[in-house]
Amino acid sequence: MGFKNLFLQTEPSRRRYGIAVFVGFIAGILSAFVKWGAEVPLPPRTITDGRAEFNPPYLFLRDYLGIDPTSTVYTFSEHIINPVMVTHIIFSLVFAIGYCIVAERFPKVKMWQGVMAGIIVTVIVHGITIPLLGLSPALSMLPFDEYVSEIVGHIFWFWVIEMIRRDLRNRITHEPDAEVPLDSPYR
Repeated sequence: MGFKNLFLQTEPSRRRYGIAVFVGFIAGILSAFVKWGAEVPLPPRTITDGRAEFNPPYLFLRDYLGIDPTSTVYTFSEHIINPVMVTHIIFSLVFAIGYCIVAERFPKVKMWQGVMAGIIVTVIVHGITIPLLGLSPALSMLPFDEYVSEIVGHIFWFWVIEMIRRDLRNRITHEPDAEVPLDSPYR
């Protein structure tokens, strides 16, 4: 498969960017719930000195946007909900829409049904960006449990984004993905 094959592009006339944005919006919302669900059996934060660490979205709101997430809680079904979870939906929307747009042009991003994208995002976001912003320690400082949680959560997250992307794109366009020839028996 050579390195240059990673950047092969689809034929421009086959790209459906508007549909990619629409599908990415739906995939972003639904996959945010999948990511949260993965964090139930595999919590991403460890307990240090008897208390849980703050998560990066909480710190991002507090330190970069000046929003105190603890002062903006709401109640649903008698549960106190911290709206920091809204940042997870926003991040999920951004990544899902971005992924769906990129998939229209560079089909290799879909490698392993989106699993490779999930691994790459884990490394770039949790391994590089979040530590650089001071929102978490460097990867070398994190416990193994956090690696497992983030990698498994991101793999499921992007796998679901890809399943939704492919199904909805193909249903809406009545065509296979842009890299598949229209006369292919593998539609």
